[in-house]
Amino acid sequence: MLENYIKIALRVFNRNRYYTLVNIFGLAIGLMFSIIIFLYAHKELSYDRFHRNADRIYRVAVDGLIAGNRINIPQTATPLAETMKKEIPDVEDAVRVARFGAWLLRNDSIRYNEDNLIFSDPGFFNMFSFPLVKGSPDEVLKNPFSIVLSESSARKYFGNENPVGRKLRVENDSTYYTITGVMKDVPENSSLQFDMVGAISTYQKMLANDRWIIHYLLTYFTLREGGSIDRANEGLSLIAQNHVIPDYQRLLNVTRQQSFENGNYYHFIAEPLSEIHLKSASETQSTGKIFYVYLFIALAVIIMVLSCLNFINLVTAQSMKRSLEVGIRKLSGSERPALIAQFLLESSLLAFFALALALLFTELLLPAFSAYIGVQLNLNQLLNSEGFSMLIVLIVFIGIISGLYPAWYLSGCNPETVVHNHYDFPDKGRFRKALSVFQLFLAIGAVSMTMVVFYQYRYLVNKDRGYDTSNLLMIRRPDALTGKLEDFKKQIKSYDGVISVSNATNPMGSGFPRFPYYPEGGSAARSYSSSTLLVSYDFDSTYRIKLISGRFFNRNSDDTMACVINETAVKLMDIKDPVGKTLFQLSDVPEKTTKRKIIGVVNDFNYETLENPIRPLVLLFLPGNYEGYLSVRLKPEDQQSTVQYIKQTWETYTDAYPFVYYFLDQDRRDYYKPVLTTGRIFVLLSVVNILMACLSLFSLIWFTHNKKQRETGILKVVGASNKSILMLRAAELIRLIMAASLIAWIGSYFLARYWLYNYANHIGIQAAYFLVPTIIVSVISIAAVYYHTLMASRVNPGSALKHE
Repeated sequence: MLENYIKIALRVFNRNRYYTLVNIFGLAIGLMFSIIIFLYAHKELSYDRFHRNADRIYRVAVDGLIAGNRINIPQTATPLAETMKKEIPDVEDAVRVARFGAWLLRNDSIRYNEDNLIFSDPGFFNMFSFPLVKGSPDEVLKNPFSIVLSESSARKYFGNENPVGRKLRVENDSTYYTITGVMKDVPENSSLQFDMVGAISTYQKMLANDRWIIHYLLTYFTLREGGSIDRANEGLSLIAQNHVIPDYQRLLNVTRQQSFENGNYYHFIAEPLSEIHLKSASETQSTGKIFYVYLFIALAVIIMVLSCLNFINLVTAQSMKRSLEVGIRKLSGSERPALIAQFLLESSLLAFFALALALLFTELLLPAFSAYIGVQLNLNQLLNSEGFSMLIVLIVFIGIISGLYPAWYLSGCNPETVVHNHYDFPDKGRFRKALSVFQLFLAIGAVSMTMVVFYQYRYLVNKDRGYDTSNLLMIRRPDALTGKLEDFKKQIKSYDGVISVSNATNPMGSGFPRFPYYPEGGSAARSYSSSTLLVSYDFDSTYRIKLISGRFFNRNSDDTMACVINETAVKLMDIKDPVGKTLFQLSDVPEKTTKRKIIGVVNDFNYETLENPIRPLVLLFLPGNYEGYLSVRLKPEDQQSTVQYIKQTWETYTDAYPFVYYFLDQDRRDYYKPVLTTGRIFVLLSVVNILMACLSLFSLIWFTHNKKQRETGILKVVGASNKSILMLRAAELIRLIMAASLIAWIGSYFLARYWLYNYANHIGIQAAYFLVPTIIVSVISIAAVYYHTLMASRVNPGSALKHE
């Protein structure tokens, strides 16, 4: 019996090849895109879940308001970890993780500047599941000057040799680290990214172990089995009250009562490890966006449902043409269950073919999709027992639902009525019209959001920041030149391709450290947290920053204790005639408050990323050669030769440190790649939604054609032309598009407003973002159904009316 059903199904497919291919490919495309989005969402949601105790690991962040300054950071003070282990019974272990900038590591002639070197406590590998290939978790970080390399780092420095017991030279001195272990490379879905781990005890003396108001390292802790995170939070609150708040009171010279009266507070927040990547509330944490993930999952689910509904519509529309077949089979003795089984088998086979094709398309196109959106995806994420179970359930569900609806009605028809061609399928098409409107709404909305995201990306990349980012070459680690830096700057500045040279402790667009300041006439209790950057001479001319009043640092004055501030700092601190006034810089020790003379005011410029508003900025003079960045403004002509000259000059000054550089405007583009990725995903959403909308309209027209063959025949008999019939059907389509457009405009407007709200600097919402998508979708939709409608209007009226 089953074999006979399959033979009949294959004959039906072969007889209706065009319909079968459209149905299979339509469902396959929808399933393929949904699978890709689910893979993307799965990867985003899988961050840090590979740790064996992921549900018990937390990171401590800080949320506070001190002297009117907001603190919202993931960094904490050095003594927190040890204090937690002593004072909070529910804490099983706590470790610190610190980054101290770039490090030069060498093994003979092999040398690299390493940014991904972190330092941690001995319990690091017991807390986190970063597997060790060589070495013991309890021993590898036990002693100072110990270091663990990733497998890729070990190959980079030692090839295929066993590195354990070997030494790496650090910086350009006689310091050596002993390699005590080798670990697997850190997975991509880890919020903590690094290539090497050093023992933090190496720098025990510089860790400020008794200072609670210096925040520069991360603190992670593991909750005991059966422990309570609520009790742990209560313990953190007591630590803040007993240790941190008193330090701030001493710094600001206020009593506890005065502190609370001023609205100050300081809280520790325990962030679950598995939520850091997508849900961290710390402002300096570079994380994913859970909003995007939920949005894309919702859209993927909707596309999957809509592709299934399109599939059902096409099956139903085609099944109407088989009423005569059903009537003859019933007259021949077929039972209703047998007919239902036949329809269910056919729809299930179609769904199976579509899913197989979707998996094939996904496997073939996934590398291209990964490169396109900039996220590495792999179908193996789905090919497991849970994934297979989900796919089987999906196939059975689609097959049963799509086949049951037409099978139930067709199998229950009166065979005599059907044979005489008077059977009218009990469907008025309202559901199909509603579905078409919904899919057109999604298509127009997706195109609208695509335009908004891409225009915002272009705005972020091209916006005038108040300084000139073009042709700026950034060179890492100028401190490598020690006392020869000024000679190096003078020599490369004399080259024809170089306009100006300056150095600073941080590059533009990065996070600057913040320090509390207050102007003369004010008090430490009302200080202002201001970003601080140390710069050398010619920084203003190199970045082409405009001076509002006063002057910049120059070689003819002693500016060691001077400062230049921006307009926002002047307004926030309410400084009248700031040039010549004194600015007091607080430190963690009240006795070390520093006086700075304001010598100039510069225009406001976006020194941070454009998500942030312009904040107060204090520029200090850089006395000497610190670790940081050298900024070189190049002429636009023949920059490759200029860079090559600078590289050769660098190598004559030092053979220890490699020449590492990048262009600032390219780095800015790289920073906003997540926005570009979001835009590209919306492009895919737009394409698939338009395809789904066209398929929905196609099934609607097909259904309408089958329902209105007699109407079309009568219109032609009374003299209606093909053009008039086509216009009649097109008018129905245009009404659907306009209804969908109105809903899409409202939804896209509010979604765009919500998304743009995350950026302090953003584009305005233009009417073109909604009108253009409507025009695009209208043209494509009308073109998609034009051919079928035209063919329907050309049917010989005698064929439709011969039974009347």
